[in-house]
Amino acid sequence: MVNEEKVRVMTAAALAERQQKRDTFLAVNFYGDDYVSFQAIKAVIGVTFSYALVLALWALGRLDALMTQYSLPDLITMAKGFLVLYLLVLLVTVFLSVLVYTSRYWQARERMRVYQANLKKLHRFYRKEEKERKE
Repeated sequence: MVNEEKVRVMTAAALAERQQKRDTFLAVNFYGDDYVSFQAIKAVIGVTFSYALVLALWALGRLDALMTQYSLPDLITMAKGFLVLYLLVLLVTVFLSVLVYTSRYWQARERMRVYQANLKKLHRFYRKEEKERKE
């Protein structure tokens, strides 16, 4: 006879494993600070690459004007402005990354706790069935 509770627990565990495999299982393999730091570093690299690409495209589009209309001190002042803007963007990115990934880490920990509880229930079912078979 099929045990409905066992089937329900097995289904919940399988669904949790399938739906949350990448994020949840990755997050809980790290300590909280390590996970958040790793994700923040990835965000910093992405923002740095994107900012450099946008800045290079902007400079290429205005290359003629940059070479003819601006003097060296003007270009240095402009570069300082771009650097300040980059640092502000980077600061906001790190702040938001820490907030988002800290939240995701704790949500993943909670989902993993529920998943492990379902696995423990399933293990108890199997032990009980094994015990009944031996008797």
